[in-house]
Amino acid sequence: MAERRPGAVIPKEAASLRTLTATMTVMCYLACLAIGALVLIDRAVDNWSRGLSREVTVQVREVEARDIDADVAAVLQVLQDTPGVTGADDIGRKAAEALLEPWLGSEGLDALPVPRIVRVAVNPEQPPDFTALAERLTAVTPGASLDTHRRWEDELKRMAGTLTVLASLILLLIGGSAVAMVIFATRAVLEANRQTVDVLHLVGAEDGYIARAINRRFLATGLWAGGLGVLLALLTFFVLGDAGMPQADGLAAASRSLFYVPDSQWWAVPAALVAVPFAATLLALVTSRITLLRMLRLLS
Repeated sequence: MAERRPGAVIPKEAASLRTLTATMTVMCYLACLAIGALVLIDRAVDNWSRGLSREVTVQVREVEARDIDADVAAVLQVLQDTPGVTGADDIGRKAAEALLEPWLGSEGLDALPVPRIVRVAVNPEQPPDFTALAERLTAVTPGASLDTHRRWEDELKRMAGTLTVLASLILLLIGGSAVAMVIFATRAVLEANRQTVDVLHLVGAEDGYIARAINRRFLATGLWAGGLGVLLALLTFFVLGDAGMPQADGLAAASRSLFYVPDSQWWAVPAALVAVPFAATLLALVTSRITLLRMLRLLS
């Protein structure tokens, strides 16, 4: 005799399940956005760190009774003779003035003692001894100072760490809210169909049988909500990537870069997004089953 499968104890059009589906869709959508933010933060910090590790800066200030051009030439010579330095380039006074224009304006810069900036490329695998290099530069000219950008790198990493913690807390908050919604929806569904559950108890149905029958609806709810949330998130990223507003250029570039990853990491973003529907389904199933079995024992 063929085994009987659990019937449709809860109808698809149950109001509680429709509300749960809509709410979990929004939560899955927000979870995908948070995951995208985590990926972008991690990638941005990695790019910044690699860029800062490949380049340092030497600032040459004007010193009274000294020729700044001669000081710059001496600094370039020291840099060329330093192991670990792959290149050094004086960006010139005009370029240095252009860096100051956003703060000081273009008027009167010719009369100011604008320092000269030397851009130094280093080998990240075998960098020079920066302490010894700074001492040699100071010995050549007292107006020279070495900036390794380590302070800025530490600030960027600290900021990125804070943003990562916030995004992770948001994911945890979304998960906790989803659990609460599933519990409330399970209680509402069971109360709305209490007569059906009582009849099943009268004919000898066990709590596990009833729970499996109801869980089928929560399985469909989790899959629908998770899949729809991922699709909405992907649509959001694509829309932001094609944003034509000038003020949205940075956000558009970040959204586009989310889908362009190195060959060795091509699976990272799709795997993280695809995990959302499975996580939502698992969360809905486990939470609803635990809640159902506890309530059914009370109703028995």
